[in-house]
Amino acid sequence: MADLIDSKLFIVVFLYEMHSLPSLQFPSYSFKAKNTEKGWVIFDIIRKKFVLLQPEEWVRQHLIHFLIDHWNISQSLMKVEHKVTTGQINSRFDLAVFKSDGYVHLLAECKAPSVALDQKVIHQSLRYCEVLQPDYLLITNGLTHKLAQLNREDKSYTWLSSINEFQGR
Repeated sequence: MADLIDSKLFIVVFLYEMHSLPSLQFPSYSFKAKNTEKGWVIFDIIRKKFVLLQPEEWVRQHLIHFLIDHWNISQSLMKVEHKVTTGQINSRFDLAVFKSDGYVHLLAECKAPSVALDQKVIHQSLRYCEVLQPDYLLITNGLTHKLAQLNREDKSYTWLSSINEFQGR
Protein backbone atom coordinates (compact mmCIF):
# COMPACT_ATOMS: atom_id res chain seq x y z
CA MET A 1 0.00 0.00 0.00
CA ALA A 2 2.83 2.41 0.83
CA ASP A 3 4.36 1.76 -2.60
CA LEU A 4 1.09 2.70 -4.29
CA ILE A 5 0.83 5.93 -2.29
CA ASP A 6 4.50 6.74 -3.00
CA SER A 7 4.04 6.13 -6.75
CA LYS A 8 0.92 8.33 -6.86
CA LEU A 9 2.75 11.05 -4.95
CA PHE A 10 5.71 10.77 -7.33
CA ILE A 11 3.43 11.16 -10.34
CA VAL A 12 1.73 14.22 -8.86
CA VAL A 13 5.08 15.82 -7.95
CA PHE A 14 6.47 15.01 -11.40
CA LEU A 15 3.47 16.36 -13.26
CA TYR A 16 3.35 19.62 -11.35
CA GLU A 17 7.01 20.37 -10.74
CA MET A 18 9.20 18.48 -13.19
CA HIS A 19 6.98 18.62 -16.25
CA SER A 20 5.83 22.20 -15.61
CA LEU A 21 2.15 21.39 -15.94
CA PRO A 22 0.28 24.04 -14.00
CA SER A 23 -2.54 23.63 -11.55
CA LEU A 24 -5.72 24.33 -13.51
CA GLN A 25 -9.05 25.98 -12.72
CA PHE A 26 -10.67 22.58 -12.36
CA PRO A 27 -10.96 20.36 -9.29
CA SER A 28 -8.05 17.98 -8.68
CA TYR A 29 -8.35 14.50 -10.13
CA SER A 30 -6.40 11.27 -9.90
CA PHE A 31 -5.03 10.19 -13.25
CA LYS A 32 -3.27 7.06 -14.39
CA ALA A 33 0.08 8.15 -15.79
CA LYS A 34 3.34 6.42 -16.54
CA ASN A 35 6.73 7.14 -17.99
CA THR A 36 7.43 5.39 -21.31
CA GLU A 37 10.20 5.55 -23.88
CA LYS A 38 8.13 8.20 -25.71
CA GLY A 39 7.73 10.26 -22.53
CA TRP A 40 4.99 10.61 -19.96
CA VAL A 41 1.57 9.31 -20.95
CA ILE A 42 -1.82 9.73 -19.32
CA PHE A 43 -4.79 7.37 -19.56
CA ASP A 44 -7.75 8.76 -21.50
CA ILE A 45 -10.91 7.13 -20.15
CA ILE A 46 -12.88 7.99 -23.29
CA ARG A 47 -10.41 6.62 -25.83
CA LYS A 48 -9.47 3.86 -23.37
CA LYS A 49 -5.74 4.18 -24.00
CA PHE A 50 -2.66 6.01 -22.83
CA VAL A 51 -1.88 9.19 -24.77
CA LEU A 52 1.19 11.40 -24.76
CA LEU A 53 0.94 13.94 -21.97
CA GLN A 54 1.19 17.37 -23.56
CA PRO A 55 -0.09 20.60 -21.97
CA GLU A 56 -3.25 20.54 -24.15
CA GLU A 57 -3.89 16.93 -23.15
CA TRP A 58 -3.53 17.90 -19.49
CA VAL A 59 -6.38 20.40 -20.00
CA ARG A 60 -8.52 17.94 -22.00
CA GLN A 61 -8.24 15.22 -19.36
CA HIS A 62 -9.25 17.64 -16.61
CA LEU A 63 -12.24 18.76 -18.68
CA ILE A 64 -13.34 15.17 -19.33
CA HIS A 65 -13.27 14.35 -15.61
CA PHE A 66 -15.04 17.63 -14.79
CA LEU A 67 -17.87 16.85 -17.23
CA ILE A 68 -18.28 13.35 -15.82
CA ASP A 69 -17.86 14.10 -12.12
CA HIS A 70 -19.52 17.51 -11.83
CA TRP A 71 -22.01 17.67 -14.68
CA ASN A 72 -22.86 13.94 -14.63
CA ILE A 73 -22.30 13.53 -18.36
CA SER A 74 -21.97 9.93 -19.45
CA GLN A 75 -18.68 8.84 -20.99
CA SER A 76 -20.69 7.06 -23.68
CA LEU A 77 -21.92 10.44 -25.00
CA MET A 78 -18.39 11.80 -25.49
CA LYS A 79 -15.99 11.66 -28.42
CA VAL A 80 -12.40 12.86 -28.26
CA GLU A 81 -10.24 14.04 -31.16
CA HIS A 82 -12.71 13.02 -33.81
CA LYS A 83 -12.21 14.01 -37.45
CA VAL A 84 -14.21 16.91 -38.85
CA THR A 85 -13.96 18.46 -42.33
CA THR A 86 -14.32 22.23 -42.57
CA GLY A 87 -14.32 23.26 -46.20
CA GLN A 88 -11.51 21.25 -47.75
CA ILE A 89 -9.51 21.02 -44.53
CA ASN A 90 -9.53 17.89 -42.36
CA SER A 91 -8.94 18.50 -38.68
CA ARG A 92 -9.96 17.08 -35.32
CA PHE A 93 -12.14 18.59 -32.63
CA ASP A 94 -10.97 18.13 -29.06
CA LEU A 95 -14.13 16.95 -27.35
CA ALA A 96 -17.81 16.66 -28.19
CA VAL A 97 -20.72 15.70 -25.98
CA PHE A 98 -23.60 14.22 -27.95
CA LYS A 99 -27.29 14.08 -27.10
CA SER A 100 -29.07 10.75 -27.25
CA ASP A 101 -30.47 11.72 -30.68
CA GLY A 102 -26.93 12.00 -32.09
CA TYR A 103 -26.74 15.79 -32.26
CA VAL A 104 -23.82 17.61 -30.65
CA HIS A 105 -24.85 19.26 -27.41
CA LEU A 106 -21.46 20.65 -26.38
CA LEU A 107 -18.33 21.13 -28.46
CA ALA A 108 -15.16 21.82 -26.49
CA GLU A 109 -11.88 23.21 -27.77
CA CYS A 110 -8.95 22.72 -25.40
CA LYS A 111 -5.72 24.67 -25.59
CA ALA A 112 -2.51 24.53 -23.59
CA PRO A 113 -2.48 26.81 -20.53
CA SER A 114 0.09 29.02 -22.27
CA VAL A 115 -2.26 29.70 -25.21
CA ALA A 116 -4.48 32.77 -24.98
CA LEU A 117 -8.14 32.31 -25.85
CA ASP A 118 -8.03 34.98 -28.52
CA GLN A 119 -9.97 35.61 -31.74
CA LYS A 120 -7.89 33.05 -33.63
CA VAL A 121 -8.94 30.31 -31.20
CA ILE A 122 -12.55 31.48 -31.27
CA HIS A 123 -12.64 31.48 -35.09
CA GLN A 124 -11.11 27.98 -35.23
CA SER A 125 -13.81 26.74 -32.86
CA LEU A 126 -16.60 28.46 -34.76
CA ARG A 127 -15.49 26.73 -37.98
CA TYR A 128 -16.09 23.39 -36.24
CA CYS A 129 -19.47 24.73 -35.07
CA GLU A 130 -20.51 25.45 -38.66
CA VAL A 131 -20.16 21.75 -39.43
CA LEU A 132 -21.26 20.15 -36.15
CA GLN A 133 -24.01 22.61 -35.13
CA PRO A 134 -23.66 22.20 -31.34
CA ASP A 135 -25.95 23.82 -28.79
CA TYR A 136 -22.96 25.08 -26.81
CA LEU A 137 -19.30 25.84 -27.41
CA LEU A 138 -16.77 25.65 -24.58
CA ILE A 139 -13.25 26.98 -25.10
CA THR A 140 -10.69 26.45 -22.34
CA ASN A 141 -6.98 26.57 -21.68
CA GLY A 142 -7.56 25.19 -18.20
CA LEU A 143 -7.04 28.60 -16.63
CA THR A 144 -9.79 30.49 -18.44
CA HIS A 145 -13.07 29.03 -19.67
CA LYS A 146 -15.45 30.59 -22.18
CA LEU A 147 -18.92 29.18 -22.85
CA ALA A 148 -21.20 30.28 -25.66
CA GLN A 149 -24.74 29.27 -26.48
CA LEU A 150 -25.22 28.95 -30.22
CA ASN A 151 -28.30 29.86 -32.21
CA ARG A 152 -28.56 27.66 -35.31
CA GLU A 153 -31.25 29.76 -36.98
CA ASP A 154 -29.32 33.00 -37.30
CA LYS A 155 -25.85 31.45 -36.81
CA SER A 156 -25.12 33.70 -33.86
CA TYR A 157 -23.68 32.97 -30.45
CA THR A 158 -23.99 34.50 -27.01
CA TRP A 159 -21.17 34.33 -24.49
CA LEU A 160 -22.45 33.23 -21.10
CA SER A 161 -21.03 34.65 -17.89
CA SER A 162 -19.90 31.30 -16.47
CA ILE A 163 -19.43 27.69 -17.52
CA ASN A 164 -21.85 26.81 -14.73
CA GLU A 165 -24.66 28.22 -16.88
CA PHE A 166 -24.41 24.97 -18.88
CA GLN A 167 -25.42 22.78 -15.94
CA GLY A 168 -28.86 21.21 -16.13
CA ARG A 169 -29.41 22.03 -19.79
